[in-house]
Order: sequence, then C-alpha cells, then structure tokens
Amino acid sequence: MARAQQAALLPDEPPQLQERYTSVLQRVQPGYVAPGITVGSFVLAPSLGISEGFDDNIFGVAHGTQSDEYTRFQPAVALQSQWSRNSFGIVANGTIDHYADLSTEDVADYSVTSSGLVQIGDDTILRAAVRAESDHQSRLSQDIFAVTIRPVRYTEQSGALSLTHDFNRLRITADAKFAHFDWDNGPQLDGSVLNQKTSNNNSYRLDVKAAYAQSPSFAWFVSASANDRVFELGTPETPKRNSTGYELLAGVDFEPVQLVRGSIGIGYIAQNFELPVYKDFAGLAFNGKVEFFPTQLTTVTISGDRSVLDSGIPGVGGYLSTDGTIRIDHELLRQLTLSATAGYQNNLFHNIDRVDDRVATSATATYRVNRYASLELDYDRLDQSSHGTARYRSYVDDRVQVGVTLRR
Repeated sequence: MARAQQAALLPDEPPQLQERYTSVLQRVQPGYVAPGITVGSFVLAPSLGISEGFDDNIFGVAHGTQSDEYTRFQPAVALQSQWSRNSFGIVANGTIDHYADLSTEDVADYSVTSSGLVQIGDDTILRAAVRAESDHQSRLSQDIFAVTIRPVRYTEQSGALSLTHDFNRLRITADAKFAHFDWDNGPQLDGSVLNQKTSNNNSYRLDVKAAYAQSPSFAWFVSASANDRVFELGTPETPKRNSTGYELLAGVDFEPVQLVRGSIGIGYIAQNFELPVYKDFAGLAFNGKVEFFPTQLTTVTISGDRSVLDSGIPGVGGYLSTDGTIRIDHELLRQLTLSATAGYQNNLFHNIDRVDDRVATSATATYRVNRYASLELDYDRLDQSSHGTARYRSYVDDRVQVGVTLRR
C-alpha cells in the first residue's frame, strides 16, 4: 500500500475542466513557503527531514514480535525551472533508517527523477520523465515468503512519455511507460540464499484516453491501456511469468458548482499469462477519486482502484488487488494541519488458495514553525489477515514517528 503513495513519474497534465476549489494540502500559506535559492532561471529547494520512530512489530509476525527504535534521515533537493511556458525539473531524495538495536534493518534508499513539459503550439503538450531508484522490500510486504537476514533490495529504472492534444472540447492523451526491475538475492538465517532473480522483469505500458468536455465542469471519457510484462528468468519452481493484459474504462470527470470534484471510471480488466501453468485474470475494473469540500478548511478524499500486480511468491503468477481509501485533511490553524486516513486492500492470489485483507490507518499532524521548518507527528497501523490453505501470516504493526523538516 505504501508504493501507491509513490510520487507520480510524469508532471501533472494541465486540467481540462475549470478548477474551482483548492484542497487543504494544495493551499499555499503566505509566510510559510520556503523561498528556495535562485540559480539563474531555476530555483534550488533543498530540505532535510530528521525523525525518531518506534515500530512494535518490525518483522510483521503474529507471535514473538520484535520492536525497536529508529532514526530516519530524509535529505532531498529539487531544481525547478521558472520559465513562463515550458518547465524542467530534477528531484533527488533519500531515506536512511538507522535502528537502535536491530542493525540488520538499517537501509539507505534513494530516488532521482528528471521531468519536463513542452508546450507545442496552443493545443499540444508533450511531457517526459525518467527515474532511477534503489529501494528495499518492506518486511510487511505481502510478497514475502521467507525471512532473510536483511531486507531484500532492488533497483528500478523507469521512463514515460506523454502527448496531449485538444481538439476544441475533445482531449486525446497517449502515454507510454517503461520500467526495469532488478532484484538482489537474499541470504537466509539457515545459510541458504533466497533466489529473487525470477522477479527481474521489464514492464511496458501504453495508455490512451479520450475525454469530451460537455461543459467547463463535466467531461465524459473512455480509456484503454495495454501492458506487456517480460521476465528474464524462470526456474522449475517458478517458470517465467510473462504476461500481457489490458484495461478498458468509461467514466466521468467532474467539478460542478457543488462542493465536490472527481473522476470515476468503470470497465473491464484482464491479464493473460504466456504459460498455462499460471491462471489468467479477468473481471470488473474501476478507478476513481472524489474530493469533497464541506468547508474551506476541510477536504475529504475517497479513492479506489483495482489492478493486477506481479507476485514474488514462487509458483504464483500474480494477484488481483482491490483497494479503497478515505482521507480527511483539516486546517485547524494556518500553521497546523491534521490528517487521518483509513484504507482497505483485498489481495486475491491465483494458483494458490490465499486471500489477504489489509487495513491501514494513519493520523498525521503537521505544524509549520516558519517558512524554513515544520514539525510532524505520525502514527501508522497495519492490520493484515491471511486466509486459505496457503495463507502466510496475519499480524498487526504499529509505528509512531516524530520529526522536524528543515527547508531552504
């Protein structure tokens, strides 16, 4: 569920509908925005987050839980152009965790993203981005099937290209995306090595969307996407999980006079595997996000999605993931923002009898001291239950974190 919160690769597409509202998290508070450092026609914005946290179930187990304190450093720097028409930016960030006792859990992750937007004429926009990152598999991941001495690491290189053209009220958008994943093997407690090379893959995706703006506040759309997932290695236990799939959606984008805006699409999704040993997926698809604005100081966001995800479990082609989230953001003071989130995710694994239910809740308070510093308090809880003859584990994990972020 954490990966769903990863920053989008491409820059935002300019809105087709008239924007009427500003959410709590979008609102810019005068006097509390870091000015950055002017470098020619660019602005350099460095920041550093330092937090102290406590995790009461680091390995996500039902019995014999282990807890520990950790210190987290999150350096980041962004270089963004200030051009009037086009844009270009580079963002680099890292997350470094150091545990007080369990040093095997220490990690250092990073991500570097370069993206740009070019206005080609008055009606055509080209967006492009590339990203390189080094990350680790969370101990709480539903793909874990063996305990390694250290978290398993992987790298990802990805890129995307998007072209948008407006034909008066009709907007056509085409996106092409590529990602390469390379996993490390992981030594296990018994001295053996966990082979994760069967998860190395290249992923290709093409999306096309046509949206017709019936009015400045309402648009109909249809979209189609196709993907091709090519794995580099197969073993007798886990044959190559190559697959192709598609998704068809129809829906509406809206931002009427009433205090609500959103996008809702419903359709069909399918993922077909090259080898008959793996079971194909097919069924209902949906993707939606709706924001409510009961007051200018409160934003309520409801979102949901269904997708077919790859699995790292031997002999499993993938799983159908259905999730929904509700989030409330409230500006209690100009300096103080409170947020609360509750999410549910159902993961249906194919080729084995296993269904996982994951309930994630969180609460966050952010206090802006001034334009250069803010204080954060976070609480996160994950409750996983696994069912079926091939169920893995059920557990509850609680994490609390308090920190400060410094910006320039």
